[in-house]
Amino acid sequence: MLKMIRASKSKGTPKANSQTPKKRYGNQKPRIDIYRDGDIWLADKTIRLLEHYGIVLLPWQKAILYRWMAVEQDAEGNWKWVNPECGLLVPRQNGKSELLIARIIGGMVFLGESLVYTAHSDKTVSAIKRRVLRFFYDAEEEIRDLLTEEFDKEPKSFDYVELRNRGVCQFRTRTRTGGLGMTNDCLILDEDQEETDAQQEALLPTISAGKSQNSQTIRAGTPPSGGSSGTVFMRVRKSVLDGKDVETCWQEWSVETMRDPHDEDAWYEANPSLGYFLMIRAVKNEANKMAVDSFNKMRLGWIAGVETLRAISDELWSPLAVPKVELDDNPSLVYAVKFAPDGSSVSLAVGVWTNGKIHVEILDHKPMSAGTQWLVMFLMENNRWRKCNKIIIDGAAGTQLLVEELVRTERKMTKRILTPNAKEAGAAYAAFQNAIENKLLTHFNQPALNLSVRTVKKRSIGKDGMFGYASMNSDIQSDPTEAVAFAYYGAIRFKKEKTTSGSSQSIMV
Repeated sequence: MLKMIRASKSKGTPKANSQTPKKRYGNQKPRIDIYRDGDIWLADKTIRLLEHYGIVLLPWQKAILYRWMAVEQDAEGNWKWVNPECGLLVPRQNGKSELLIARIIGGMVFLGESLVYTAHSDKTVSAIKRRVLRFFYDAEEEIRDLLTEEFDKEPKSFDYVELRNRGVCQFRTRTRTGGLGMTNDCLILDEDQEETDAQQEALLPTISAGKSQNSQTIRAGTPPSGGSSGTVFMRVRKSVLDGKDVETCWQEWSVETMRDPHDEDAWYEANPSLGYFLMIRAVKNEANKMAVDSFNKMRLGWIAGVETLRAISDELWSPLAVPKVELDDNPSLVYAVKFAPDGSSVSLAVGVWTNGKIHVEILDHKPMSAGTQWLVMFLMENNRWRKCNKIIIDGAAGTQLLVEELVRTERKMTKRILTPNAKEAGAAYAAFQNAIENKLLTHFNQPALNLSVRTVKKRSIGKDGMFGYASMNSDIQSDPTEAVAFAYYGAIRFKKEKTTSGSSQSIMV
Protein backbone atom coordinates (compact mmCIF):
# COMPACT_ATOMS: atom_id res chain seq x y z
CA MET A 1 0.00 0.00 0.00
CA LEU A 2 1.40 3.39 -1.02
CA LYS A 3 1.15 6.02 1.67
CA MET A 4 1.27 9.65 0.56
CA ILE A 5 1.31 12.35 3.22
CA ARG A 6 2.04 15.69 1.61
CA ALA A 7 1.40 18.46 4.09
CA SER A 8 1.68 17.42 7.70
CA LYS A 9 2.59 20.50 9.71
CA SER A 10 3.55 20.35 13.33
CA LYS A 11 4.66 23.29 15.39
CA GLY A 12 6.65 21.05 17.69
CA THR A 13 5.79 20.51 21.35
CA PRO A 14 3.77 23.50 22.68
CA LYS A 15 5.00 25.39 25.68
CA ALA A 16 3.60 24.38 29.04
CA ASN A 17 1.63 26.88 31.11
CA SER A 18 4.01 26.58 34.07
CA GLN A 19 6.74 29.06 34.74
CA THR A 20 9.32 26.59 33.45
CA PRO A 21 8.52 26.01 29.76
CA LYS A 22 8.49 22.45 28.52
CA LYS A 23 11.45 21.79 26.26
CA ARG A 24 10.51 21.98 22.61
CA TYR A 25 11.74 19.55 19.95
CA GLY A 26 11.75 19.55 16.19
CA ASN A 27 8.92 18.04 14.19
CA GLN A 28 9.49 14.27 13.93
CA LYS A 29 7.12 13.85 10.98
CA PRO A 30 8.25 15.00 7.51
CA ARG A 31 6.16 17.51 5.58
CA ILE A 32 6.30 15.15 2.58
CA ASP A 33 6.14 11.44 3.35
CA ILE A 34 5.66 9.01 0.45
CA TYR A 35 6.42 5.32 0.95
CA ARG A 36 5.19 1.72 0.80
CA ASP A 37 4.63 -0.34 3.94
CA GLY A 38 6.55 -3.54 4.53
CA ASP A 39 7.97 -5.83 7.20
CA ILE A 40 10.38 -3.93 9.49
CA TRP A 41 12.24 -6.86 11.08
CA LEU A 42 15.49 -5.95 9.36
CA ALA A 43 15.32 -2.32 10.46
CA ASP A 44 14.50 -3.43 14.02
CA LYS A 45 17.55 -5.71 14.13
CA THR A 46 19.75 -2.88 12.86
CA ILE A 47 18.39 -0.41 15.43
CA ARG A 48 18.89 -2.91 18.29
CA LEU A 49 22.45 -3.60 17.17
CA LEU A 50 23.29 0.10 17.12
CA GLU A 51 21.65 0.74 20.48
CA HIS A 52 23.65 -2.11 22.01
CA TYR A 53 26.75 -0.09 21.19
CA GLY A 54 25.36 3.23 22.37
CA ILE A 55 24.15 4.61 19.04
CA VAL A 56 20.58 5.77 19.67
CA LEU A 57 18.66 7.12 16.71
CA LEU A 58 16.05 9.84 17.15
CA PRO A 59 12.41 8.97 16.43
CA TRP A 60 12.52 10.57 12.98
CA GLN A 61 15.70 8.68 12.09
CA LYS A 62 14.13 5.37 13.11
CA ALA A 63 11.05 6.16 11.02
CA ILE A 64 13.22 6.77 7.94
CA LEU A 65 15.16 3.55 8.53
CA TYR A 66 11.86 1.64 8.78
CA ARG A 67 10.95 2.96 5.33
CA TRP A 68 14.35 2.34 3.75
CA MET A 69 14.73 -1.17 5.16
CA ALA A 70 11.13 -2.35 4.81
CA VAL A 71 10.99 -5.76 3.09
CA GLU A 72 8.51 -8.25 1.71
CA GLN A 73 8.76 -11.82 0.45
CA ASP A 74 8.47 -12.59 -3.24
CA ALA A 75 6.81 -15.69 -4.75
CA GLU A 76 9.95 -17.74 -4.08
CA GLY A 77 10.21 -16.67 -0.45
CA ASN A 78 13.10 -14.25 -0.93
CA TRP A 79 13.09 -10.97 1.00
CA LYS A 80 13.02 -7.94 -1.31
CA TRP A 81 13.05 -4.21 -0.68
CA VAL A 82 9.60 -2.66 -0.61
CA ASN A 83 11.14 0.73 -1.45
CA PRO A 84 14.05 0.09 -3.84
CA GLU A 85 14.31 3.81 -4.65
CA CYS A 86 14.55 6.23 -1.71
CA GLY A 87 15.10 9.94 -1.28
CA LEU A 88 15.61 12.14 1.79
CA LEU A 89 15.77 15.92 1.93
CA VAL A 90 16.51 17.46 5.31
CA PRO A 91 18.34 20.69 6.27
CA ARG A 92 21.99 20.57 7.26
CA GLN A 93 23.26 19.28 10.60
CA ASN A 94 20.13 17.28 11.42
CA GLY A 95 21.82 13.88 11.42
CA LYS A 96 21.35 12.25 8.03
CA SER A 97 24.91 10.87 8.28
CA GLU A 98 23.85 8.70 11.23
CA LEU A 99 21.04 7.30 9.10
CA LEU A 100 23.34 6.43 6.23
CA ILE A 101 25.84 4.79 8.57
CA ALA A 102 23.00 2.73 10.10
CA ARG A 103 21.90 1.60 6.64
CA ILE A 104 25.48 0.62 5.72
CA ILE A 105 26.08 -1.36 8.92
CA GLY A 106 22.71 -3.12 8.80
CA GLY A 107 23.18 -4.14 5.18
CA MET A 108 26.71 -5.43 5.72
CA VAL A 109 26.09 -7.33 8.96
CA PHE A 110 22.68 -8.88 8.36
CA LEU A 111 22.58 -9.25 4.57
CA GLY A 112 26.22 -9.60 3.54
CA GLU A 113 25.36 -6.78 1.16
CA SER A 114 27.71 -5.05 -1.29
CA LEU A 115 27.26 -1.29 -0.97
CA VAL A 116 28.90 1.78 -2.41
CA TYR A 117 28.72 5.06 -0.55
CA THR A 118 29.41 8.20 -2.55
CA ALA A 119 29.51 11.88 -1.66
CA HIS A 120 30.51 15.11 -3.34
CA SER A 121 33.44 15.97 -1.07
CA ASP A 122 36.49 13.98 0.03
CA LYS A 123 36.01 15.22 3.59
CA THR A 124 32.52 13.72 3.84
CA VAL A 125 33.59 10.38 2.36
CA SER A 126 36.55 10.11 4.74
CA ALA A 127 34.40 10.94 7.77
CA ILE A 128 31.74 8.33 6.98
CA LYS A 129 34.34 5.62 6.25
CA ARG A 130 36.13 6.40 9.50
CA ARG A 131 32.91 6.17 11.52
CA VAL A 132 31.87 2.85 9.95
CA LEU A 133 35.32 1.39 10.65
CA ARG A 134 35.26 2.66 14.24
CA PHE A 135 31.93 0.93 14.83
CA PHE A 136 33.52 -2.45 14.03
CA TYR A 137 36.84 -1.75 15.79
CA ASP A 138 35.12 -0.60 18.99
CA ALA A 139 32.52 -3.40 18.98
CA GLU A 140 32.60 -6.61 20.98
CA GLU A 141 34.57 -9.56 19.66
CA GLU A 142 31.60 -11.16 17.91
CA ILE A 143 31.14 -8.08 15.69
CA ARG A 144 34.79 -7.06 15.40
CA ASP A 145 35.72 -10.54 14.20
CA LEU A 146 33.41 -10.10 11.21
CA LEU A 147 36.13 -7.93 9.64
CA THR A 148 38.40 -9.74 7.20
CA GLU A 149 42.02 -10.38 8.19
CA GLU A 150 43.38 -7.41 6.26
CA PHE A 151 41.71 -5.10 8.80
CA ASP A 152 43.42 -6.67 11.83
CA LYS A 153 45.98 -3.85 12.02
CA GLU A 154 43.42 -1.09 11.42
CA PRO A 155 44.70 0.09 8.03
CA LYS A 156 43.77 3.64 7.06
CA SER A 157 44.52 3.57 3.35
CA PHE A 158 41.71 1.26 2.18
CA ASP A 159 38.71 2.83 0.49
CA TYR A 160 36.42 -0.01 1.57
CA VAL A 161 35.36 -2.05 4.60
CA GLU A 162 34.87 -5.80 4.14
CA LEU A 163 33.36 -8.53 6.33
CA ARG A 164 33.83 -12.31 6.33
CA ASN A 165 30.17 -12.80 5.34
CA ARG A 166 31.00 -11.01 2.04
CA GLY A 167 29.41 -7.80 3.23
CA VAL A 168 31.41 -4.87 1.85
CA CYS A 169 31.05 -1.13 1.49
CA GLN A 170 33.19 0.93 -0.86
CA PHE A 171 33.60 4.65 -0.18
CA ARG A 172 34.05 6.91 -3.19
CA THR A 173 34.03 10.58 -4.01
CA ARG A 174 31.73 11.04 -7.00
CA THR A 175 33.44 11.59 -10.30
CA ARG A 176 32.22 11.38 -13.86
CA THR A 177 33.40 7.77 -14.22
CA GLY A 178 33.66 6.92 -10.52
CA GLY A 179 31.34 3.91 -10.58
CA LEU A 180 32.45 2.21 -13.77
CA GLY A 181 33.59 -1.38 -13.28
CA MET A 182 31.96 -1.89 -9.88
CA THR A 183 28.94 -4.11 -9.16
CA ASN A 184 26.90 -3.43 -6.02
CA ASP A 185 23.61 -4.21 -4.31
CA CYS A 186 23.05 -0.78 -2.80
CA LEU A 187 24.03 2.66 -4.04
CA ILE A 188 24.04 5.45 -1.42
CA LEU A 189 24.36 8.98 -2.77
CA ASP A 190 25.08 11.50 -0.02
CA GLU A 191 25.19 15.26 -0.72
CA ASP A 192 23.03 14.31 -3.68
CA GLN A 193 22.06 17.89 -4.47
CA GLU A 194 25.44 17.96 -6.26
CA GLU A 195 24.87 14.84 -8.39
CA THR A 196 25.23 15.54 -12.12
CA ASP A 197 23.78 13.66 -15.08
CA ALA A 198 27.22 12.34 -16.04
CA GLN A 199 27.75 10.95 -12.52
CA GLN A 200 24.32 9.30 -12.58
CA GLU A 201 25.17 7.74 -15.93
CA ALA A 202 28.34 6.24 -14.45
CA LEU A 203 26.88 5.02 -11.17
CA LEU A 204 23.36 3.66 -11.78
CA PRO A 205 24.41 0.68 -13.94
CA THR A 206 26.60 -0.61 -11.09
CA ILE A 207 23.56 -1.98 -9.21
CA SER A 208 21.84 -3.60 -12.20
CA ALA A 209 23.48 -7.00 -11.62
CA GLY A 210 24.25 -7.11 -7.90
CA LYS A 211 24.91 -10.47 -6.23
CA SER A 212 21.72 -10.21 -4.14
CA GLN A 213 19.47 -9.43 -7.13
CA ASN A 214 17.80 -6.98 -4.75
CA SER A 215 19.16 -3.52 -5.52
CA GLN A 216 18.43 -0.26 -3.76
CA THR A 217 19.34 3.36 -4.41
CA ILE A 218 19.24 5.93 -1.60
CA ARG A 219 19.60 9.66 -2.27
CA ALA A 220 20.12 12.06 0.62
CA GLY A 221 20.71 15.77 0.36
CA THR A 222 19.78 19.33 1.14
CA PRO A 223 18.35 22.09 -1.07
CA PRO A 224 20.91 23.08 -3.73
CA SER A 225 22.74 26.37 -3.32
CA GLY A 226 22.89 28.97 -6.07
CA GLY A 227 26.28 27.70 -7.18
CA SER A 228 25.31 24.02 -7.25
CA SER A 229 26.00 22.12 -10.47
CA GLY A 230 23.79 19.15 -9.62
CA THR A 231 20.58 18.41 -11.52
CA VAL A 232 19.56 14.82 -10.64
CA PHE A 233 18.30 15.27 -7.05
CA MET A 234 15.84 18.04 -7.92
CA ARG A 235 14.70 16.21 -11.05
CA VAL A 236 13.93 13.05 -9.05
CA ARG A 237 12.09 15.12 -6.43
CA LYS A 238 9.99 16.90 -9.05
CA SER A 239 9.09 13.64 -10.73
CA VAL A 240 7.96 12.17 -7.40
CA LEU A 241 5.89 15.20 -6.37
CA ASP A 242 4.34 15.52 -9.83
CA GLY A 243 3.13 11.93 -9.53
CA LYS A 244 5.15 10.74 -12.52
CA ASP A 245 7.43 8.57 -10.37
CA VAL A 246 5.29 6.33 -8.17
CA GLU A 247 8.11 3.94 -7.24
CA THR A 248 10.32 6.27 -5.19
CA CYS A 249 10.01 6.59 -1.42
CA TRP A 250 10.52 10.26 -0.51
CA GLN A 251 10.72 12.03 2.86
CA GLU A 252 11.27 15.76 3.21
CA TRP A 253 11.54 18.28 6.01
CA SER A 254 10.99 21.70 4.48
CA VAL A 255 8.82 24.79 4.30
CA GLU A 256 6.69 25.11 1.19
CA THR A 257 7.15 28.88 0.86
CA MET A 258 9.76 31.32 2.11
CA ARG A 259 9.39 32.27 5.78
CA ASP A 260 10.68 35.02 8.01
CA PRO A 261 14.08 33.84 9.32
CA HIS A 262 12.94 34.73 12.85
CA ASP A 263 9.80 32.58 12.66
CA GLU A 264 10.68 30.01 15.32
CA ASP A 265 7.74 27.78 14.40
CA ALA A 266 9.34 27.33 10.98
CA TRP A 267 12.61 26.30 12.64
CA TYR A 268 10.88 23.44 14.45
CA GLU A 269 8.79 22.42 11.44
CA ALA A 270 11.83 21.93 9.20
CA ASN A 271 14.49 20.67 11.61
CA PRO A 272 13.65 17.35 13.29
CA SER A 273 16.80 17.37 15.44
CA LEU A 274 16.28 20.87 16.84
CA GLY A 275 16.28 20.69 20.63
CA TYR A 276 18.08 17.34 20.59
CA PHE A 277 21.60 18.06 19.28
CA LEU A 278 20.94 20.88 16.81
CA MET A 279 21.39 23.96 18.98
CA ILE A 280 18.72 26.66 19.06
CA ARG A 281 21.42 29.26 19.72
CA ALA A 282 23.16 28.28 16.48
CA VAL A 283 19.92 28.62 14.48
CA LYS A 284 19.26 32.06 15.99
CA ASN A 285 22.75 33.12 14.94
CA GLU A 286 22.10 31.90 11.39
CA ALA A 287 18.78 33.78 11.30
CA ASN A 288 20.53 36.99 12.32
CA LYS A 289 23.42 36.74 9.87
CA MET A 290 22.25 34.90 6.75
CA ALA A 291 20.36 36.37 3.81
CA VAL A 292 16.64 35.54 3.86
CA ASP A 293 16.75 33.19 0.87
CA SER A 294 19.95 31.51 2.07
CA PHE A 295 18.48 30.86 5.52
CA ASN A 296 15.32 29.46 3.98
CA LYS A 297 17.29 27.07 1.77
CA MET A 298 19.96 25.96 4.20
CA ARG A 299 18.01 25.87 7.45
CA LEU A 300 14.34 25.53 6.44
CA GLY A 301 14.71 23.24 3.43
CA TRP A 302 12.99 25.67 1.06
CA ILE A 303 13.39 24.69 -2.58
CA ALA A 304 14.02 27.57 -4.93
CA GLY A 305 14.19 25.11 -7.82
CA VAL A 306 16.64 24.82 -10.69
CA GLU A 307 14.01 26.21 -13.06
CA THR A 308 14.11 29.56 -11.25
CA LEU A 309 17.88 29.75 -11.80
CA ARG A 310 17.81 28.94 -15.51
CA ALA A 311 18.43 31.87 -17.82
CA ILE A 312 16.44 30.31 -20.68
CA SER A 313 13.39 28.12 -20.06
CA ASP A 314 12.23 25.31 -22.33
CA GLU A 315 8.98 27.23 -22.82
CA LEU A 316 10.95 30.06 -24.45
CA TRP A 317 13.60 28.04 -26.29
CA SER A 318 11.74 25.04 -27.74
CA PRO A 319 9.18 26.96 -29.88
CA LEU A 320 12.04 28.70 -31.71
CA ALA A 321 13.20 25.43 -33.33
CA VAL A 322 12.72 25.04 -37.09
CA PRO A 323 13.40 22.03 -39.37
CA LYS A 324 15.14 24.08 -42.11
CA VAL A 325 15.91 27.62 -43.27
CA GLU A 326 16.18 29.17 -46.73
CA LEU A 327 19.23 31.36 -47.38
CA ASP A 328 19.81 34.08 -49.96
CA ASP A 329 22.42 33.60 -52.66
CA ASN A 330 24.66 35.99 -50.77
CA PRO A 331 23.74 35.34 -47.12
CA SER A 332 24.71 37.77 -44.37
CA LEU A 333 26.87 35.52 -42.18
CA VAL A 334 28.73 36.02 -38.91
CA TYR A 335 30.89 33.32 -37.33
CA ALA A 336 31.46 33.21 -33.57
CA VAL A 337 34.04 31.23 -31.62
CA LYS A 338 33.69 30.82 -27.87
CA PHE A 339 36.24 29.10 -25.62
CA ALA A 340 34.82 27.47 -22.47
CA PRO A 341 35.68 29.32 -19.23
CA ASP A 342 37.62 26.34 -17.89
CA GLY A 343 39.50 25.80 -21.16
CA SER A 344 37.96 22.36 -21.72
CA SER A 345 36.19 22.98 -25.03
CA VAL A 346 35.47 25.43 -27.83
CA SER A 347 32.36 26.04 -29.92
CA LEU A 348 31.96 27.46 -33.43
CA ALA A 349 28.59 29.04 -34.25
CA VAL A 350 27.02 30.96 -37.10
CA GLY A 351 24.36 33.65 -37.22
CA VAL A 352 22.55 34.45 -40.47
CA TRP A 353 19.60 36.56 -41.57
CA THR A 354 16.70 34.59 -43.05
CA ASN A 355 13.06 35.58 -43.53
CA GLY A 356 13.39 38.63 -41.31
CA LYS A 357 14.86 36.71 -38.38
CA ILE A 358 18.32 35.59 -37.36
CA HIS A 359 19.01 31.88 -37.46
CA VAL A 360 21.73 30.54 -35.13
CA GLU A 361 23.34 27.13 -34.98
CA ILE A 362 26.40 25.33 -33.70
CA LEU A 363 28.69 24.29 -36.54
CA ASP A 364 31.08 22.35 -34.33
CA HIS A 365 31.97 21.77 -30.70
CA LYS A 366 35.28 20.15 -29.80
CA PRO A 367 37.50 19.59 -26.76
CA MET A 368 40.52 21.85 -26.48
CA SER A 369 42.69 18.77 -26.86
CA ALA A 370 41.78 18.98 -30.57
CA GLY A 371 43.66 22.28 -30.79
CA THR A 372 42.57 25.32 -32.81
CA GLN A 373 43.98 24.52 -36.25
CA TRP A 374 40.63 23.08 -37.31
CA LEU A 375 39.08 26.51 -36.81
CA VAL A 376 41.74 28.09 -39.02
CA MET A 377 41.15 25.48 -41.72
CA PHE A 378 37.39 25.98 -41.58
CA LEU A 379 37.61 29.75 -42.05
CA MET A 380 40.21 29.48 -44.81
CA GLU A 381 38.32 26.80 -46.73
CA ASN A 382 36.44 28.27 -49.72
CA ASN A 383 37.43 31.73 -48.48
CA ARG A 384 34.76 31.65 -45.78
CA TRP A 385 36.50 34.45 -43.94
CA ARG A 386 36.09 36.76 -46.98
CA LYS A 387 32.41 35.91 -47.41
CA CYS A 388 31.37 36.51 -43.82
CA ASN A 389 30.72 39.90 -42.25
CA LYS A 390 32.61 39.28 -39.01
CA ILE A 391 34.44 36.65 -36.99
CA ILE A 392 33.84 37.11 -33.26
CA ILE A 393 36.24 35.33 -30.93
CA ASP A 394 35.85 35.31 -27.14
CA GLY A 395 37.23 33.42 -24.16
CA ALA A 396 40.51 33.82 -22.31
CA ALA A 397 41.40 30.16 -22.77
CA GLY A 398 42.25 30.48 -26.46
CA THR A 399 41.38 33.81 -28.06
CA GLN A 400 44.90 35.21 -28.34
CA LEU A 401 46.31 31.97 -29.72
CA LEU A 402 43.58 31.64 -32.36
CA VAL A 403 43.80 35.28 -33.45
CA GLU A 404 47.57 34.94 -33.87
CA GLU A 405 47.13 31.77 -35.95
CA LEU A 406 44.51 33.38 -38.17
CA VAL A 407 46.50 36.55 -38.80
CA ARG A 408 49.66 34.55 -39.43
CA THR A 409 47.74 32.54 -42.05
CA GLU A 410 46.07 35.56 -43.67
CA ARG A 411 47.05 39.09 -42.57
CA LYS A 412 43.99 40.67 -44.21
CA MET A 413 41.77 38.71 -41.83
CA THR A 414 42.62 41.19 -39.06
CA LYS A 415 39.83 43.55 -40.15
CA ARG A 416 37.28 40.75 -40.01
CA ILE A 417 38.05 39.77 -36.40
CA LEU A 418 36.31 41.18 -33.32
CA THR A 419 37.42 40.24 -29.81
CA PRO A 420 34.62 41.80 -27.73
CA ASN A 421 35.27 43.83 -24.61
CA ALA A 422 33.06 43.54 -21.50
CA LYS A 423 30.58 46.13 -22.78
CA GLU A 424 30.22 44.39 -26.14
CA ALA A 425 29.90 41.00 -24.45
CA GLY A 426 27.15 42.35 -22.18
CA ALA A 427 25.36 43.78 -25.22
CA ALA A 428 25.61 40.42 -27.00
CA TYR A 429 24.09 38.44 -24.14
CA ALA A 430 21.33 41.01 -23.59
CA ALA A 431 20.45 41.04 -27.30
CA PHE A 432 20.37 37.24 -27.42
CA GLN A 433 18.17 37.00 -24.30
CA ASN A 434 15.80 39.64 -25.70
CA ALA A 435 15.61 37.81 -29.04
CA ILE A 436 14.61 34.57 -27.31
CA GLU A 437 11.96 36.26 -25.20
CA ASN A 438 10.53 38.09 -28.23
CA LYS A 439 10.84 35.22 -30.74
CA LEU A 440 13.32 37.03 -32.98
CA LEU A 441 15.56 34.05 -33.77
CA THR A 442 15.42 30.42 -34.86
CA HIS A 443 17.59 27.34 -34.26
CA PHE A 444 17.82 23.75 -35.47
CA ASN A 445 16.97 22.01 -32.18
CA GLN A 446 20.53 20.66 -31.92
CA PRO A 447 20.96 18.32 -28.90
CA ALA A 448 24.35 19.75 -27.84
CA LEU A 449 23.05 23.32 -27.96
CA ASN A 450 19.79 22.38 -26.22
CA LEU A 451 21.72 20.69 -23.40
CA SER A 452 23.90 23.75 -22.90
CA VAL A 453 20.91 26.11 -22.97
CA ARG A 454 19.13 24.04 -20.31
CA THR A 455 22.02 24.32 -17.89
CA VAL A 456 23.03 28.00 -18.12
CA LYS A 457 22.19 30.68 -15.60
CA LYS A 458 22.94 34.38 -15.69
CA ARG A 459 26.17 35.70 -14.15
CA SER A 460 27.04 39.30 -13.47
CA ILE A 461 29.71 40.93 -15.67
CA GLY A 462 30.92 44.50 -15.40
CA LYS A 463 28.50 47.17 -14.23
CA ASP A 464 25.05 48.53 -15.06
CA GLY A 465 23.33 45.16 -14.73
CA MET A 466 25.26 43.50 -17.54
CA PHE A 467 25.21 39.72 -17.46
CA GLY A 468 26.71 36.72 -19.15
CA TYR A 469 26.03 33.00 -18.93
CA ALA A 470 27.54 30.34 -16.69
CA SER A 471 26.83 26.61 -16.52
CA MET A 472 25.08 25.13 -13.48
CA ASN A 473 26.56 21.72 -14.31
CA SER A 474 30.31 21.13 -14.12
CA ASP A 475 30.05 18.41 -16.78
CA ILE A 476 28.25 20.60 -19.33
CA GLN A 477 29.91 23.79 -20.52
CA SER A 478 28.26 27.08 -21.44
CA ASP A 479 30.33 27.78 -24.59
CA PRO A 480 27.71 26.49 -27.09
CA THR A 481 25.12 28.91 -25.69
CA GLU A 482 27.60 31.77 -25.53
CA ALA A 483 28.81 31.10 -29.08
CA VAL A 484 25.33 31.41 -30.57
CA ALA A 485 24.74 34.53 -28.45
CA PHE A 486 27.77 36.20 -30.06
CA ALA A 487 26.69 34.92 -33.48
CA TYR A 488 23.28 36.51 -33.02
CA TYR A 489 24.82 39.77 -31.83
CA GLY A 490 27.23 39.85 -34.76
CA ALA A 491 24.44 39.19 -37.27
CA ILE A 492 22.56 42.21 -35.92
CA ARG A 493 25.54 44.52 -35.62
CA PHE A 494 27.25 43.68 -38.91
CA LYS A 495 24.60 43.27 -41.54
CA LYS A 496 24.97 43.47 -45.32
CA GLU A 497 22.37 45.57 -47.07
CA LYS A 498 21.85 45.99 -50.79
CA THR A 499 22.87 49.43 -52.11
CA THR A 500 21.08 51.20 -54.97
CA SER A 501 23.73 49.93 -57.39
CA GLY A 502 22.97 46.35 -56.44
CA SER A 503 26.26 45.73 -54.61
CA SER A 504 26.42 45.06 -50.93
CA GLN A 505 28.16 46.72 -48.02
CA SER A 506 28.65 46.10 -44.34
CA ILE A 507 26.78 48.59 -42.13
CA MET A 508 26.23 49.10 -38.41
CA VAL A 509 22.69 48.59 -37.17
